[in-house]
Amino acid sequence: MNSIFICFSLKSSVIGMAQLENFEKDYQTVYKPAAKFLYSHPNFRMSFSFNGVLLQYLKKKYPEFLEILQQLISRKQIEILGGGFYDPVFPLLFPMDRSGQIEMLSSEIRQTTGKRPRGMTLCASCWDPSMLPSFKTCGMEFVLLDSSLIPPEKQKFLMLIMSDKGKSIDIVPVYNELKPSREILCSDYLNNLRKTITKALKKENPLFTDENRIVTIQFTHEEFKEMLESGWFEKLDKEINEKNSSEFILSVPGIYKKGTSARIPAFITSGISGDIEQWTGTPYSSVSKSERYPVTIYDFFQTYPQTRALYDRMLYISLLVNQCHGDKMRKKAAREKLWQAQNGDGFICTSKGAFVNSAYRQQAYKYLTEAERILRECGKFTESIASFDYNGDGLNEYICRMQNYFACISLLGGAVRELDVMQNSGNFADNLSRIAEFEGCDDGYERGLFVDHIFSSTEFDNYLENKPSGNGIFSRVRYNEARFSEQHKEILLNVSAEYKNLQKISLRKKYIATSGGLMVQYILKNESDRKLNAKFAVESSFAQTNFNARDFNAFRLEIVNGGQKQEIDTKSSSHEINTSGILADVEGVQLTDTDNAISFVFVPNEICGLSFVPITFSRPEYTTGELVPAGMTFAITMFWDINLEPGMEMEKTVNFSILSEHKHRRSVR
Repeated sequence: MNSIFICFSLKSSVIGMAQLENFEKDYQTVYKPAAKFLYSHPNFRMSFSFNGVLLQYLKKKYPEFLEILQQLISRKQIEILGGGFYDPVFPLLFPMDRSGQIEMLSSEIRQTTGKRPRGMTLCASCWDPSMLPSFKTCGMEFVLLDSSLIPPEKQKFLMLIMSDKGKSIDIVPVYNELKPSREILCSDYLNNLRKTITKALKKENPLFTDENRIVTIQFTHEEFKEMLESGWFEKLDKEINEKNSSEFILSVPGIYKKGTSARIPAFITSGISGDIEQWTGTPYSSVSKSERYPVTIYDFFQTYPQTRALYDRMLYISLLVNQCHGDKMRKKAAREKLWQAQNGDGFICTSKGAFVNSAYRQQAYKYLTEAERILRECGKFTESIASFDYNGDGLNEYICRMQNYFACISLLGGAVRELDVMQNSGNFADNLSRIAEFEGCDDGYERGLFVDHIFSSTEFDNYLENKPSGNGIFSRVRYNEARFSEQHKEILLNVSAEYKNLQKISLRKKYIATSGGLMVQYILKNESDRKLNAKFAVESSFAQTNFNARDFNAFRLEIVNGGQKQEIDTKSSSHEINTSGILADVEGVQLTDTDNAISFVFVPNEICGLSFVPITFSRPEYTTGELVPAGMTFAITMFWDINLEPGMEMEKTVNFSILSEHKHRRSVR
């Protein structure tokens, strides 16, 4: 073994809701001190990875910083790595979007620093072999991958090479398990590094015995700031220089690559970084790698269905963009919004938490809604309703593209599982579900709009107190399609079930899509030979789409009772306001998202009872495990008494309208 090349790398911050504030903080606490340190320590080398938005911010506000970067590049002291402009999860993208994002960032780096990147990083090391052709087409020569994706027998601290269909790319393993801490002495760290590498080379191929080794380590902003402020990097630089030997060399992957021809052939299967992999399997619970098969982003989606739903929406908009043949400028603008929505934060993690990311998902939904609105302007938009397998679960969903909204209706529960209002909103159906470990109980069903329940009196009392209730009749079952008409924009579903004491009941549910909302008709039939006494309830849960307000108090509720309109306090549940938990004889309901000035109006054909509850979901913060607010849902439920003789039916209809308040101030009256 000859020299050990130590390649430190700093990956740019992720794009968040308050990105300008984050960028300013990162510049003052990380990038500015880093540039100052590197300029005064010419022997210290490292690489940087910027996303495009951060680079544009620095170019506009701190051009002097980029001038220093140019000098450091000319001194061959730093290397700027490429990637996707909006730091996307590449396996989720079509090849056109992959290449577009890489080229966009590469062009920005070349224009800003004068040098085009030849290597790249990936969001969460999310890798798939199918990406190799896109990377090579964009001129990428190597890619950094988390060492957890590398087969153990291939981890010899050398570059790997992977070939596919005649194209090949170098792979640089990132050994974050060898990351130093400020508590360890630099001399001890170097000795431990030497021992680790020597141990890995005991069964070395004779062809590689005399090759230099590479150890690449990637720091987060917080880690880099801590190491820099503690003076550890300065001590390491001094330690290596005082040795006056070539055993340890601070370098960058590009320089190492030019100086060695050694490559270990390997085929890297699809995977994701170990930091994220450990959370796949059981929601919000860490699982050791030894207990899991190789994990991909799609396994992550199976564990966290909200991220899968965002992927389905993103994929659909990608298809619309690629199929658009209208105004080229509008198509380009729509693709730009699509790329912004592809940022990895909404799909995997945030800068501090892998799962507390509802705000990032909602931001992505808003970008996708903007993209669809732009596409609708490319030509004459025609309202439509279609039936196909939208989310890849083997069942058809119903996609409603109407003037005011986009909606997805699922056979599971016969409910609306996605609702995007064209007024630049997020997905109002992006609901979490309660988990006993965090909220003290499990919901037992997936929340959405027009989720149906049937309760006994005791079960209904528990439901009003916001306790898990019922046996999942209607809310957890799969509905069947009885009729579907694209022309009339009509969906007729039916389902049969057994109520208490094996009492057979059936429900027919009809959706009719209109430009401004939905008409939902229910026909409940007592199929048994005994009288049916129960409560029929229709629940609609609205996710808060704006996370600027930390108190999660964005909804205003108004009802019409006895011909009079009144506003209801939404800070507490109906049960806390009224021990019965019931607002009786309700003729109409208007729920307003005050952040987005959008109102949802429910008008039943018969007076109903009403209950509501605001639910704040808490999830563990990734690094500390502390429970923090991760989302909010406001659930409203309309209900009716059921007293049906054998063979008799009950019909209820709800007219649901979506109003933009800046255009209309319509009352529920």
